[in-house]
Amino acid sequence: MKSWITWGRLLWALLVGLALATAGSFFRGSAWWLDILTDFKMQYVASAALLFLAALASRRAKEAVLALVLLGINGVALAPHLAPAPSSRTAMKIVGFNLDMFNTAAANTLDFLHRENADVVVVYEVTVAWREALRQLSDIYPHRYYGPLQYLPGNPPQGMGLLSKRAWEETGVEVSDISSRTFAVWARFPAASPSLTVVGVHLSNPVYYPASHQRSEAVALASIVKRFDGPVVVTGDFNMTPFSARYGTLLGKTGLRRADGGLNATWPAMLTPLGLSLDHVLIGKGIRNATMRTGPWLGSDHLPVVGTFDLGG
Repeated sequence: MKSWITWGRLLWALLVGLALATAGSFFRGSAWWLDILTDFKMQYVASAALLFLAALASRRAKEAVLALVLLGINGVALAPHLAPAPSSRTAMKIVGFNLDMFNTAAANTLDFLHRENADVVVVYEVTVAWREALRQLSDIYPHRYYGPLQYLPGNPPQGMGLLSKRAWEETGVEVSDISSRTFAVWARFPAASPSLTVVGVHLSNPVYYPASHQRSEAVALASIVKRFDGPVVVTGDFNMTPFSARYGTLLGKTGLRRADGGLNATWPAMLTPLGLSLDHVLIGKGIRNATMRTGPWLGSDHLPVVGTFDLGG
């Protein structure tokens, strides 16, 4: 019996699926699952390019035109984020890294942090074993602060933490009113050194948990940022990409902007640069020359992000 599956039909099916996903991104603000689909703009561009080449190779003009249109539509959303980070000599450096509670490659991470020699390091999914490993950096980071451990079924206890070269005047954590999980940790540095507030975030994943959890945490994050006087830097695993409506809403409510440096895909680490840009460095007023880049694969499912900036902008 002759199969109904042919190359032409398969190509059309893939194009129609990509077209529906692309169309859904225009309605991303109306449903959380449509907004999740918008996170995959990079993958849509790559898929459209491959389908365009496949259509050309098989001499299918209509399919090639459709693929080219989809490539253009998705490429427009991608274009503003493609510029690489400008080279600059900046005064301060921050590293944000989701260590991955199941990651056991501590030596690689410690070597990376030694080499980067950042002023502040913010870490997430920090287990008891990771806390012990990070003690080896006490010569560089004598000031360490960890939030409460989170206990989730099937996972080791883990939390968030801050490491710093210089002393802070105040630290704290923020707990979600809905999920009761700690989603942010922060430190305020004294004005004489100079004034700066660093906030580390690990927002809820809207695929694994109710989307309302992430929305609630994002609203709370905006309140946190507005609570602090002076420059604020926020870094972490936001579980949202720059293409999503919830990301745009977050920037609007906080008044923050993303550091320069391109897309910086961070998850899943082994699929970058074609992964998702979930980890960011966001900056507020009083900060200039801010850039961001990703670090190497260190055994985690995320890549670390490295932000550099000057105060006084």
